[in-house]
Amino acid sequence: MTTAVPNFALDVLSQGGDQVTFGLRGNVYAEMLPEIDRVIAQSQAGDKQVQLDLSEVTLLDREAARFFGEQRRRGIELVNCPLYLGLWISPH
Repeated sequence: MTTAVPNFALDVLSQGGDQVTFGLRGNVYAEMLPEIDRVIAQSQAGDKQVQLDLSEVTLLDREAARFFGEQRRRGIELVNCPLYLGLWISPH
């Protein structure tokens, strides 16, 4: 599965057992969040633990930073998150 819009892509990086890792690439803006939320919900409905690999994300808008902070609080693991993005994503 690949979802792509200009300067953004969402791919399944790995899937096995009870875990799935989605890789995000490019710029993440509010208009991409419903699609990210949809793939998370589908995976969780299948009893999968979800990881979001943010290693190739270059920019977030404010809504995306809030969204990722909320996902973290809900138990979604954010992996390979660049330091500068981690500072934008609320730890609370």
